[in-house]
This record gives sequence, C-alpha cells and structure tokens, in this order.
Amino acid sequence: MRFLRNYGPIPTNDNMYDESIQRALRRHKIRPITLPAPLRDRLVAMFRGDAPISHIITGTAGDGKTYHCREVWTELGGDVTAWNHGDKVQRLAVGARTLVIVKDLSELRDDESNNLIVEFAQDVANPATDTFYLFAANHGQLLEKLKSAPANDAVVRVSKVVEDLLVTGASADSGIALELTDLSRSPAAEMAMTIIEEVTDHEGWEGCGECGASSDGSCPIFENRRRLIGDGPNDPFKHRLTALIELSERNGSHFPVRQLLALVANAILGHPEARDGLMSCNDVAGIQASGHADRASIYRNIFGENLKPSKAEKTELFRKLNAFGIGAETSNRVDNLLVYGADDPAYAADYNALVLGDPVYGATPAYTNAQRGYLEGTDDGDRASFLGALRAQRQRLFFTMPADKAADYDLWDLTVFRYAGLYLEVAEKVAAKQPVPRAALNMVVRGLNRIFTGMLVQNQDELVLATSGSYSQSKRSPLLDELISVPRSGGEEVSIVADKSEGSFGVSVKLVRGSEIPPVFLSLSPTRFEFLGRVAEGALPSSFSLECHEDLLAFKARLLRETETRRKLDGDDEAAEGELVLRFIELSADGRAQPRRVIVRV
Repeated sequence: MRFLRNYGPIPTNDNMYDESIQRALRRHKIRPITLPAPLRDRLVAMFRGDAPISHIITGTAGDGKTYHCREVWTELGGDVTAWNHGDKVQRLAVGARTLVIVKDLSELRDDESNNLIVEFAQDVANPATDTFYLFAANHGQLLEKLKSAPANDAVVRVSKVVEDLLVTGASADSGIALELTDLSRSPAAEMAMTIIEEVTDHEGWEGCGECGASSDGSCPIFENRRRLIGDGPNDPFKHRLTALIELSERNGSHFPVRQLLALVANAILGHPEARDGLMSCNDVAGIQASGHADRASIYRNIFGENLKPSKAEKTELFRKLNAFGIGAETSNRVDNLLVYGADDPAYAADYNALVLGDPVYGATPAYTNAQRGYLEGTDDGDRASFLGALRAQRQRLFFTMPADKAADYDLWDLTVFRYAGLYLEVAEKVAAKQPVPRAALNMVVRGLNRIFTGMLVQNQDELVLATSGSYSQSKRSPLLDELISVPRSGGEEVSIVADKSEGSFGVSVKLVRGSEIPPVFLSLSPTRFEFLGRVAEGALPSSFSLECHEDLLAFKARLLRETETRRKLDGDDEAAEGELVLRFIELSADGRAQPRRVIVRV
C-alpha cells in the first residue's frame, strides 16, 4: 500500500519517474508495476536487423519515453545497473554497430546536446553510418534543442524532417533515415484498463488475506479494489471510465501514463480524512470507527474529491475529468429517483436496485438520514449536507447505472456532454466502417443549417448554404447560396467519416460536390458535436459557445469559396445583362427553408 500510495497525487510522488522506481522497489522489496512497452519489440528487432534506423520517441511528460528506452537497453543486453547509475547518454554495442540512447533530451544542457545533435544529424543523413540513435524527448524540448544546435546543412534538414514527422507523420526527404513515434497519440483508454488490471492483480494484495478488515468486507481500500476489478468486460464502471478518457482525448486533453497511474492509485486509496487524502492500512481502523467509510467512495475519488478543492483544481488530471461536470449536472428522473425514490411507488423498484442495493456507497446511514432531513424541511445545514451527498450519488449512478437503464434515465444528462453517448456510437461505427446512425447525421446537418442561416430551419436532407450578401460571418444570412444534397445525388453528398488527420481518434463531416472540387472536411470533436446537437434542438449558437460558433462560420466561409469556384467551372457566374437574380430564404409552415427568387433590374 505504501508503494501504491506514492503513485497518487501527493507531493513526494517519486514513483512517477522511471529513474526513481528501482530505488523504491529495493526499499519495499516488491515486484514493480509492469506496464506494456508497445514499441519495445519492434525497436529491438529493428536495431538488431540488417537495416536499422534511428528513432525518436516523443510525447508529453509522463508518457513513458524513458521507460521505453530502458526496456530497449535491457533487451539488447545493456546492464541495468549501468543504466540506473550511468550517464544521461548511454552507448551500447549491437553487433558491429553502436547504439546511442538518450534517456531524456531535456536533461542535457545546451553545451552537452549541441555536439550530440550535430553528430546525430550527420549520421542519419549518412547511408553508410554504423552509429544509430534512440532519443527520448518531449515535443517542445526536441524542437528547441534542434534549433539551438549549431546550424549546418545536415541539422537544417533533420530539423525539417522532425517537424514534418511531428505534424503529418511523414517526410518527403528520403535521404534522412529517421523514424518518430509520438506516444501522446496512443489510446489512453486502453492503457488505463491495462494499468487497472496490473494494479488490482498485483500479488501484493495477497497480504490483505491476513487483515480482518478485508475479510469482513469493511475495508474501504479492499472495497474500492473490488469495484475497480468489476464484474467482467461489460462492467459499467470500466466502460464509463474509458468513455470519459476517450472523450477527453478526442477533445485534445491527453492522459499520459503518469496521470493514469495517479488516477488508479487515487481511486483505490482516496479518503478526505487521510494524510494527503490517500489512505494507508494504518488509517482504515480510524476511518471505520468514525463512521465515515462511505467518504472513501471510488466514484468520488475518480474526480479528486478526496483532495482539498485547491489541490484538485491545480491537478491537471482532475481538471480534465471535472470538465464533464459529473455530480453538478443531472436530470429530473435521476434526481426524482435519488430524492423521492424511497416514497414514490413509480421509482420503488429502481430505488431498491440502484440505491438500496448498494449499502456501502449508496443507501448509507449518512445518506438516508440527510435525505430524510431534507424531505422533512429541517435547517439549512442539513440541506447543504444532503446536496453534497446528492452530488456523490449522481457520480455513483453515472458509473454504476446498468446499460439497460441508461436510456431511461438519460445517463449522459449527468454530464455537460448530453450527446456524448451518440458521439461515441458514431466514432465506433466510423472506425468499424459501418453506417453511421441516421439520427446523428440528421442532427449535425440540422445544426449546421441553423448556424449557416441564423434561422430555426428544419432541413436535414440538404445543407442550406446561405450568406448575408457581403459578410459570411453575419449572424443572420437571408440569401440562399446553394442547397447541397445530403444523400448522394448528382455528385453531391454530406456524410460523417473518419478524420484522416487524426487516424482512428477523429470524426469528420465530409462534403462532396462533384469530381472537379476536392472534398471539404470539418473535424468533429465531442465539443463541436455537442454544440451542433444543442443548436439543432434550439439553443442560440453564439450564447452556447462563441469559439465553436466562429469555427463553424469559418467552415461556412470555406464552403462559400468552393461554391464560387464551382460556379466559375460551370460558367454559372455570368449574370444576364441588366438583371440580378437574388434567392431569398423563406420558411414554410413546417420550418423548411426554400428559395424565393427576386429579379432586380440594374
């Protein structure tokens, strides 16, 4: 427990750094938490092969770059002691060749890295070289070191190749033998499940068999571990947790391995009354005696609520997860269940299953007493206490609601992303190359139409491209520019496809308008998808998210330019002499936009 505790969000989290782990393992005399190194086998085979290529492992802090380098070092025969106590730059003979491994480029002073960068650039540009490199470097430090190195032709070429590899994943300069892997693009949701399995299955838990608190089921640490293990691959807790991580990553918030380890440790050990908010075995008896074991709820710990508010707000991991607003957001059905379920026959069955069925973190004495005091209208202190307990129950329900009840209770209404469930379904279908749910495409098109026109139009089988006549970003655009068919027709089509720029992590709207004009894409993050959904149901675009509104108006401007290009190709831009034809948008009785032609003589 002491070793696991050091992975949590505490000031002395030395276990977060690969260089400190070996010392901690010797001190505690336990097996390390072993995580997969997906690049290791490929890199080892490549460096041992007939045509090795220098490789850069990059990413954000905590992605496991140094860990990968150490794994490659040991697999190729390097001495572990020499790695732990040796220089920042290690050299290893691999057959007749030399492999240079840099543990962390950011640790090198400029005077140490300059010569190394020059030698590195010369070797990767030399087909006959017998020296190859494996670098670990953060994104920013990598580019900074390349720019600060003495400039020569080789360094300039390598810098350009590295920038291309970081941005597009490919380089046109075939004369530079260099590969780059960005660990920040690895799916964190998969790694989170691997970490959970590794931590919960560690043989160190066997010592809990000698503890009376775990044998009688009253130990909150053991209870949280049990809930983290779950009830198989379809366990709702794991499914919802991976969904939150995936949505965050698709919104651009990456979870490094270091943060995932902290999340799992905090989920198991969190309690606000423990030192630093993390329990040790010595804390359990006191927590049980105080009657506050329910405050160790794993569902609260996921959001860092075992920590002081200032600490949670400053911790990047919990800022990302709290962005979903789980606990603060709710729906009428969920609150009716939690508040009135004990007395309302309409909710009795679900209340018994979803609340009374969990006496540890659900219908605890603290919750039921606060609920009764709230309903009976006691003082404001009891009211505040119940509202805090209600927040914890919403968090618990989000992670424990059975799949067959999720739709009845509008599960994603417990977050600020009400359309997140539909977005994940779309992403899954796109990745599997299956048809996207028609409801999702209709919603996206309806949202785009309302943004493009500034009117509550109902069209969802055609895209209504409108303009104000002079300024494409006007809030209201009464002039019809073009109607674009959503189903494939006459070379036109609007569809939802995989985002090619982000591989399997993105979703895009694709608009095709004939073979002469390249398709136009709009990347759909969960935030943009939510924005379009809210607008499609009637929210005002500019009041919900100004940034999303501006992004979509910029997309509209691109479409208007492409329309102009198409008209020129078709010769439709030639106006009749003395006449100007304007097409105004009129709304029919059912809310559909339709054109009304007006001829102006000039």
